[in-house]
Amino acid sequence: MSRNGMLFLVVGKGMAEKAMDILRSKGALGGTVINARGTASSSLLSILGFGDSKREVILSVMEKSVWEESKSDVMGLKTKGIAAFLGGEIMDKEWTMIEVICEMGYGDDVMAEARKAGAGGGTIIKGHGTAKADDVKFFGYPITSEKEVLVIVETDEKAKRITKAIESLPILTKKGKAVVFTLPVTSFASLG
Repeated sequence: MSRNGMLFLVVGKGMAEKAMDILRSKGALGGTVINARGTASSSLLSILGFGDSKREVILSVMEKSVWEESKSDVMGLKTKGIAAFLGGEIMDKEWTMIEVICEMGYGDDVMAEARKAGAGGGTIIKGHGTAKADDVKFFGYPITSEKEVLVIVETDEKAKRITKAIESLPILTKKGKAVVFTLPVTSFASLG
C-alpha cells in the first residue's frame, strides 16, 4: 500500500509560503498554492457581508511521514485553517472531505444547505470547466463555464448528513451543473 498522499492545507492569506517552507524543510518537494475564500461560521456575519475571508490552499503530494513530521510546526503557525491528508493507509477513519463542483454563484447556496445539515464551514475555490469540441467559441477560443469548488471537512457522521442534504439540492439534479463526492481523510488537524 502506498505511503504517498496529498496534503490539502488551508491557511490565511499570505501564510502559504511560511507553511511550504516548513513542509520543504521536512522533505516535501513542493506544492501548488491556490487563492480561495473561507465561508462564514456565523449567519449574522454572512448577512452583514463580513463572513468571507481570504484564504490560500496548498496542495502537495508527499509521503505521509513528511506530513506527520511537519504537522506540529504547521499547526504552530499563527493562522486559522485546516489540514487534511488524503491517501495512504486508512485506519480508523473518522474524517471525510466533501467536495462539490458547481457552476459559479451556487457555492454559497450549497454551503447554506450544508450548514443547515451541521457543517461548520468550508472553503470555496474558483475554477473553470474544461473545453469540449462543441463548446461555444469567441474569436476562435472556446468559452468554458466558470466553476466553484466547495470543500468541507467534517466527521464521518456529519459528512453523511451533509452529503445527503447537498444531494437534495435542485442543481444536483441537472446534468452538468454540479457534482458532489467524498474522499476519506487519513489525518486531520485544525490550525489556529
